[in-house]
Amino acid sequence: MVGVLWSPILLKARRSRCWRLITGVTLLAVFLMPFAAAVAAETEYVDAGRGNVRVVRPSDFDPGEPLPLIILLHAFGYSGEIEEAYLQLSSQVDAQRFILCLPNGRRNFTGQRYWNATDACCDIFNQAPDDSGYVRGLVDVVGGAYAIDPRRIHLVGHSNGGFMAHRMICEHDGLFAGIATLASATYLDADACTLETPVHVLQVHGTLDLVVLYGGGCFVSGGCYPSAVDTQRYVAADNGCGDSPDPRQGEIDLVPGGGAESTISVFASTCATGGSAELWTVPGAGHNPPFGTRFAEEVVAWLLARPGPMPEPDADLNGDDRVTAADLGILLASWGDCAGCAADFNGDGLVAGFDVGVLLGQWTP
Repeated sequence: MVGVLWSPILLKARRSRCWRLITGVTLLAVFLMPFAAAVAAETEYVDAGRGNVRVVRPSDFDPGEPLPLIILLHAFGYSGEIEEAYLQLSSQVDAQRFILCLPNGRRNFTGQRYWNATDACCDIFNQAPDDSGYVRGLVDVVGGAYAIDPRRIHLVGHSNGGFMAHRMICEHDGLFAGIATLASATYLDADACTLETPVHVLQVHGTLDLVVLYGGGCFVSGGCYPSAVDTQRYVAADNGCGDSPDPRQGEIDLVPGGGAESTISVFASTCATGGSAELWTVPGAGHNPPFGTRFAEEVVAWLLARPGPMPEPDADLNGDDRVTAADLGILLASWGDCAGCAADFNGDGLVAGFDVGVLLGQWTP
């Protein structure tokens, strides 16, 4: 539920201000759900082992066109539908052309849905569901049902869902091109996660968030997490970035009616190809800022503009686990116009000098 971690103390405090605030936000999200859902282009369902998962695709969907995939990971106590009612990512499915997936976490012993994410959040009762494996499997299931661009698989996570997004990029190297998180953090121990393949990471965090503190802290359940700034620094270090953000900082309008209220801090120009670390700080905002559709518009555009790195082509054309003269012969036999040929390593429709260079670069001694 908007990232609040239950403990025996909190479970007895349902009449507290915190409980009333959280319940109010949840009811508001439920109230908004029909309006958000009405924007969705086309809805279908897949099953990755835990029942139906809603998938939203463009209304002019072409089964042969590979599209980006965005998986939305909900906050503690939410569901995929409630989270979508709040963030309204489906409002962008037609305009920005991607496939949206809305899974649900398991329920804990008190009935709240959650993700077993980092050591800080949020498997309070030590039920240990394999959520990392589930979300990984969901990518495969959706990829089997739709044409998915493998360089544009992304996660968006709110609170507990954001912690889960950080776990996913740590445990499934190279699968996700980027993640965008709202009101969350990575592991407190910077050494707990090492990214071998660069990944784009965007954080959005309000300075007055009283659930997941902007300056870092600990939950009543005992788990601790770094600040928004330290999370950005940890990710930047994993992405091979420099020690300081880029000089080009800026502002962005996320909350309607106030102008460009949020500040932008970026590590990008010095990062390894395919990686960056960006922080959008929303001054005065709490755990659930009133974004309207602005968050969806800006965050989806940010993710889709940052594909993963091109995979290295495999020059072993005859499948013998070696690159030798036999493979060079296959390449030369395909010389010239040859769209779709295995020897067209850069996909330009020609087998030419560039492709020879790729093959020679993988030559088996």
